[in-house]
Amino acid sequence: MSDLYDTDFYSWSFQQAELIRQGRFSELDLDNLIEEVEDMGKARYRSVKSCLKGLFLHALKWQMQSKKDDMHDMKEWHTSWLISIGKQRDAVQEELEENPSLNNKLDEILPKAYQSARNQAAREMICKPSDFPSECPWTYEEVMTEGWLPDAE
Repeated sequence: MSDLYDTDFYSWSFQQAELIRQGRFSELDLDNLIEEVEDMGKARYRSVKSCLKGLFLHALKWQMQSKKDDMHDMKEWHTSWLISIGKQRDAVQEELEENPSLNNKLDEILPKAYQSARNQAAREMICKPSDFPSECPWTYEEVMTEGWLPDAE
């Protein structure tokens, strides 16, 4: 059965589901099944982290650009950033609504997401990570507030 897991995961997964439905538990590929169930949980964790990274990335870029660009007076520019940050905020909320136990992991996820966003923002803005705060300057409550944008520093 483990061979099927390695050669045709799709077929293996449906086979395992059918064995469970039929109550044939002794025939299950338990080692791989346990690994896959754990991986499903890890995927939700990574998804929350990715959504928060996107939110932080857009916030950092907004903050950097609003310092430099005279475009920040343009309504379209401002609205575009509100929409981008809002989409990420909505994605975070949806993930946490579907996986409420991950709220207990936010203290662990937030700094990781911020550091990843900080590094990516530096690459995208062609600057150094040190041009951004080393620690996240915003609280979770701030970034999750509808309509929030960081202040230009």
